[in-house]
Amino acid sequence: MDADSLMALVRFHAWADDRILATGEEVSDQDIRRPDTLDRGSAFDTARHLVDVNWSWREYCLGNDVGDTYVWDHGFVLDDVPALRTFSIEEDLRLRDYVASLDDAALNEPTKVGGDLTVPLWLIVAHIVNHGTQHRSELARYFTVCGHSPGDLDLLDAQVLPWPGGR
Repeated sequence: MDADSLMALVRFHAWADDRILATGEEVSDQDIRRPDTLDRGSAFDTARHLVDVNWSWREYCLGNDVGDTYVWDHGFVLDDVPALRTFSIEEDLRLRDYVASLDDAALNEPTKVGGDLTVPLWLIVAHIVNHGTQHRSELARYFTVCGHSPGDLDLLDAQVLPWPGGR
């Protein structure tokens, strides 16, 4: 994958994260924290997981294996949706800066993940985006049921892609 294409996905990811967390700010604290059939039990815990995974995989790419710790174990206070949104905006900027610092050769550099798995670095960044899509979808459904739809979160609806001839 080339750097421009990956950056388009990262920009989409940042836009979609902000859109879902902005919608989460409209949902009552009771609904955000209520256990439901979400991957992490509640919308708040799912959103917090989304933000944590964004941070931890970027840290891994930088060579900082944070192991079994969470972003909040490192001094970041993420105890409500506005704090998650603020941190997410900052984290998405860090991810964009990181990806912008890489050329095509660096993006294709083999990177060890776990025991025997080695993948190109770009695939880890694509995993961050794909993981976010999974949890944003869960949150979008839940928020819609609560009366707060985030609207379309599709890649081509994002209007952040720098394609020639695109909108």
